[in-house]
Amino acid sequence: MKQIVMFSGGASSSYLAYLVVKEYGRENTILLHTPTYAEDPDADRFRAEVADYLGMEITVQEDGRSLWELIEENSVLPSFHIPYCTRILKIEQSRKFYKKLKEAGEDFVVHFGYGPEEWRRVQKQTIRFEKEGLKSRSMIFEKQINNEELKRIIQEEWKIELPITYRYLKHNNCIPCFKGGKGHFKQVAKYYPEQFKRAMTLEKDKESYVFKDCTLQDLWDEVQASKSQLTLFEGEDAWGIPCDCIY
Repeated sequence: MKQIVMFSGGASSSYLAYLVVKEYGRENTILLHTPTYAEDPDADRFRAEVADYLGMEITVQEDGRSLWELIEENSVLPSFHIPYCTRILKIEQSRKFYKKLKEAGEDFVVHFGYGPEEWRRVQKQTIRFEKEGLKSRSMIFEKQINNEELKRIIQEEWKIELPITYRYLKHNNCIPCFKGGKGHFKQVAKYYPEQFKRAMTLEKDKESYVFKDCTLQDLWDEVQASKSQLTLFEGEDAWGIPCDCIY
């Protein structure tokens, strides 16, 4: 039976890959990456170093378009309520890969990197997969390994530097993540101004807004005026609901 690790290349999916390889063996494990082509370039370096440490290759299943290309082709920006980016670049691609395995007569389990605090997401994922006739597992949740501990292991024991994104953002995924909260977008405005301005221009051009009570221009102006050292962990809107893309 094949073990598919949803390998975004963040800390959680990387440590998850280690756990799966340890339990099931390299020969039975697949590191499945579904790219969005909207990450910090350092994410590619990190993914490659983790795969090399595990002695594995990365399997890529892609749509071929980037997040930005999808936005250009649609009349609205993606959001928590309209997550077409996740659907097209992540969910549809993973289902294509699952279909190929089924057609080849392979049985498989899909592994997600949900943490100890994400039991609701584990439940929802399990139910969703059961309806599709798919099997899933969340080993980090099962073993109750917290995020700081697995990051420590990667850095101190594996001797692999975490993606530079973690210096500024909570997750190593799209910049910006359109499902992120205002705190996330403020961090992007501070540390990834070009990506923020690109999103801000699209918001104006398409007259489609990320937030109901303010525009990205408002957030940009606020950040430029304050020049404060806001961190992603200040305030309840600092991240919002984690995107499926992080696993």
